Amino acid sequence: MRTQVLAEFNHRCAICGADRPHLHHLDEDPSNHDLNNLIPLCPNCHLTDQHNPAFGISAPILRLFRLFKDPVILSSQFQPLYRRLAFLDQLKTPVDHAAIELATNEVCSFVASLNMGEFYARRIADLLDLPGRVPGIYVSKNGQPSPETVELLRQTDQLYLRHLQDARSAVLDLAVELLRYQGWPPGPPHSNRSHSDA
Repeated sequence: MRTQVLAEFNHRCAICGADRPHLHHLDEDPSNHDLNNLIPLCPNCHLTDQHNPAFGISAPILRLFRLFKDPVILSSQFQPLYRRLAFLDQLKTPVDHAAIELATNEVCSFVASLNMGEFYARRIADLLDLPGRVPGIYVSKNGQPSPETVELLRQTDQLYLRHLQDARSAVLDLAVELLRYQGWPPGPPHSNRSHSDA
């Protein structure tokens, strides 16, 4: 596993690109050699960042980093945006449309405040919107939703969840792309080395 992880990162620190990295166990358990628990770090990044409670790479962030291979994902600047996108990993039925709308609005407002954010906010809003939602609830004579309406709402919720799950990857891709335009140094704030080798 060590050889595989080091080869994946070209035998360099995933954060700063330094040579001869150590393998860091994200969960601090040296017996857990799961691929998503391992990342190569130079001694400086290992001590400075990963053992600092204010910073650290979580397993979901590492999975994203492995997927996109973009060092901006490991930067502290990615954290606030990632937290706002976390609702896409917590979708369930019945769908709470109001909560999803609130989360989508927050993501889009946050994104719009960044450099080139207006474009990305519109794209993200388009991806997370599903046209043709049920316009209203039809009630039966007893004041309850009719069985047909209940079934229609259930089907609509399932369709909307699939739509959001399918949109998740494109939304994350846009979020990572957006961060490249912010002019932040790659990696954590103290790091100035290039990540082109990572």
